[in-house]
Amino acid sequence: MEVEPKLRPASEVVSIDLVVSLDLIDEDSTLQLRPTGDLSALATDLARLGQLFPIDLRPTAEHRFQVVCGFRRVAALRFLQRKEALARIHADLSDQDALLMALAAAIHSEGFSREQLLQARDRLDQTGRLTAPGRDMIDKALSADGSLAPETLGEVEEVDADELAASATLRLGEINQDLSLLAEAFTSLDPQQQDALLTQLRYSAELVAFLEGNDDR
Repeated sequence: MEVEPKLRPASEVVSIDLVVSLDLIDEDSTLQLRPTGDLSALATDLARLGQLFPIDLRPTAEHRFQVVCGFRRVAALRFLQRKEALARIHADLSDQDALLMALAAAIHSEGFSREQLLQARDRLDQTGRLTAPGRDMIDKALSADGSLAPETLGEVEEVDADELAASATLRLGEINQDLSLLAEAFTSLDPQQQDALLTQLRYSAELVAFLEGNDDR
């Protein structure tokens, strides 16, 4: 009897936000469920505002990354000839969990139509990649009661800059304590993890230089 694989709680899924070179991201459309489409508006927003939301990646056996969610952002960043992308790395994401994440992202996207969802279901079914949880997610999204209707943004809460700075300072203090511990074990880390950590630290150093350059005290 075939046993349906169990999904792990979110607390057991290890993820970390990093700045990743676009050269390390494979052009792999395995998990792409919606077409890239016209990128002009997205590219304009990225050029004007920067990347506001990370793309979701998972590492491959070749020490590179596969896109789980965010194919349009990756394409737009490449169109803009950017070198890096803000990414959330999911260190141990199974094929099934990756597909469910991609499905959820597509379903909750305003640009994903009912017809495209039906096409994605048929394509996944034909390739043998549609698991029971994935089918259930799609069926709920297609149901008349809207069990999995696209999420809508609620009222945006105004953020106080001083409060945000105080919170960020506190969190950075905690991160610096962790970095002090990592400094002693740095040479024993996996080379890929060393590079990822150094890339993030370089970004922080560049941000410090930028802030100091704009300090008008």
